This record gives sequence, C-alpha cells and structure tokens, in this order.
Amino acid sequence: MTGRDTRIDNAKGLLIILVVMGHLAWPVPSGDRAADALYFFVYFFHMPMFALVSGYLSRAEAGRAALVRNARLLLAPYVVFFALHALILRLMGEPPYPFLQGLYGLWYLLSLFCWRAILPYVRRIPFALPASIVLALAVGFVPFIGLDLSLSRTLVLLPFFLAGHRLREKGTPPTAVFGRPAGAMLVAAGLLLAWWLSGYRFQAMLYGNGPYAALGPGLGVGLAARAIQLAVAFGLGLGALALVPSGGNPLTRIGRHSLHAYLLHSLLLVPYRLWPAAYGTLGSTVWLLVPAAVLLAWLLASPPVVKATRRLIAPLPPAR
Repeated sequence: MTGRDTRIDNAKGLLIILVVMGHLAWPVPSGDRAADALYFFVYFFHMPMFALVSGYLSRAEAGRAALVRNARLLLAPYVVFFALHALILRLMGEPPYPFLQGLYGLWYLLSLFCWRAILPYVRRIPFALPASIVLALAVGFVPFIGLDLSLSRTLVLLPFFLAGHRLREKGTPPTAVFGRPAGAMLVAAGLLLAWWLSGYRFQAMLYGNGPYAALGPGLGVGLAARAIQLAVAFGLGLGALALVPSGGNPLTRIGRHSLHAYLLHSLLLVPYRLWPAAYGTLGSTVWLLVPAAVLLAWLLASPPVVKATRRLIAPLPPAR
C-alpha cells in the first residue's frame, strides 16, 4: 500500500466518534430506550472494527526493533495516561485502578501491542483465522481470565485483527468488503436488533472482558451469545464501513489523529463518570449525546490540540 487511503482515515474517524459516544452513554442501562439501543448498536461493532482496521494497517514485523518500536508507540503512552488517570482520581478522592487493567479505554493499547507482537508468528499457522475464532469462544470458559493485561479482550478480538491483516494481504480495504446497498441493509438490521435487545440486560456480554461464568445466565448462554456477537460484529461492522465516504471531509482529520482523540477523551471520561450531574444529563439523552461525541472528537483531533499534546501521545522519541 502506498500513500494514505482517505476512506480508511474516514473509517477511523467514524469509529473514534463511536468510541467517544459509547463512553459518554452512561450509566447503562439508562432507562431511556433510545439511548440504550444506541449503546447496543455502537458496542456491537465499534471495537471489533477498530481491531480489524488496526490489523489492516499493521505489518507483520518480527524482531527486537519492531518490538521496541511498538512498545514506544503503545506502552509508553499507556504508562503516561495511567499516571494521569491516577492523578485525576486522587484529586477527586478516589483510589487509582490497578495498573494492568487499562480502564477508561487504555486496555486497547495493551491488546494492540500483543496483536502486533504475535502477528508475524500467528499468520504462519494454518487456518489461523478459524482457530482464533475457536479460541475467542473457548476463552470464555477460563474462570480466571478478565481485565488484567486486557487478556480476555485480546483473545476475543484477535479474529478481527487477523481478518484485517488478511484483507491487507489480499489488497481489499475493510471499506470495500461490501457494497453500499448491502452495507445499508446490514446497518438497518443492526439498528433493529439493537432496539430489540435494549429491552434486556445484555450489556455485560458485549465487552468480551471476562469469563462466561461472570455474566450470570450460564456457560451455554454465554457461549451462544459470544458466537452471535462475533457474527454480528463482522457483518454489521463491515456493513457500516462500506457506508464511509471516500473523499476528504471532517472525518478525515479525526481519523488521522484518532489516537489523540482516543487517549485524550479518556482524561475527560474519568471525572465525567464520577459526576452524576454530567452523565445524568448527557449520558441518556440521544439528541445531546450524538452531537457531543462528534464535537468532542473533532476538537481533540484539531491541529492546536494535536500539537499541544503531541508529547503526551508520543512520550518517547523514535528509536534511532
């Protein structure tokens, strides 16, 4: 691949807006059917597609130099933002969360580091993608797996990362797997499914961050729910990406600086989740929630903010 693919930048822009929107929707369930349905719709596919796009953009590079480079890009900002989260929590009279749990979205840095580290080796395994799906389903039976090191999410989302890299090898962008008519039908079906499920307490099964035993309904229900979730995420997610525009637009800039928006919004998320007056007004009001997420992502990806926070996002200089 040569140069930047504007449509991929636009896809990243859309996904980061959905990340911000999903995080602002709080608490869940909120009691508002429309807000809960929007939450389900977003969580069906936004992080699986982030993993898929990350796989599409990742090279299968082995060796110490690649490992060090990814540690500088991903683990260094993890440490910085964990420290900032801990400081904010202390100032608000709350204890910091455990270092290895990566709350408020930091877990994705751990997962992406692991995916890139194992990619050169996993891609050589015959039937790696089907095997990763089996692993994603089987890991739910492990009773001790959870938030630490983002291990559960790393394994549950691994099929999407590998699928994205497979699309890279085939030369097929994630935005071109489906045509626009098929994408529109898949998105419409996803909206209907989200509206139906919003009447049930199904949220815990969307995250992929723990064993089936912790979900409540039972191991069989957990397994079936995860299998359906993986299928819906692939279909709905690739359908949504098919609708992404191809030309330059405001999504393009947001997508090009999606890591800034991803990490910086977490600093606002910490006090937001501890401020009932804020999330009580915004978190369950769809007509406020959607424009707030768009505006926040746009501001955090704006040139002045990107320039002012560059050293937070990339605290270590590139290796020479």
